[in-house]
Amino acid sequence: MRASRINIFFYASLVGIYILLAGFVLSLASCGGSNLKNPVSEEGITEEGSEATDDVVELTQISNAEEPEQTTDLDVKITVTKKTVQPGEDVELTASVKGVRGTSVTLNWLNITQFGELSATSANPITWTAPQTLNGENVRVEVIQLVVTVISEVVSVGSSGIETDTQIFTDTKNVLLTVRN
Repeated sequence: MRASRINIFFYASLVGIYILLAGFVLSLASCGGSNLKNPVSEEGITEEGSEATDDVVELTQISNAEEPEQTTDLDVKITVTKKTVQPGEDVELTASVKGVRGTSVTLNWLNITQFGELSATSANPITWTAPQTLNGENVRVEVIQLVVTVISEVVSVGSSGIETDTQIFTDTKNVLLTVRN
């Protein structure tokens, strides 16, 4: 009786081990998986301009395509209607940024010497108004500073998956304005 219990236990253990081994082999061989077509297989990559079939979205791959380079120096220019003004006079300042590939361009105008008044801090163009009086001085110089920030976000699909790259470029320009009586 005891020998038959040991034999049953032995055979049951053996069957369990065979089931585990069969499951392990099947998982390594990728059997028993989904029957859905894999949309990102070698067959799923098409030449540019070909159409997708079987309701599966196919990726277009252009080999050896190069992205345009982003320059590290921003081309920022400020146009000023007048550099020398009378007390109470207005000056219009306009910024232009060229040659950037960016998803966000931010302008920040700063009134450094706090002399006169800016119409806005992030608009383009803006107006600077000279103060009405010079408080006994003959000449006063105002410094307006423009800080330009460009954020460039690039999302691409490569052989290793989806890749993102974020670059931030900034440039600061100073504008000197003179107020004379």
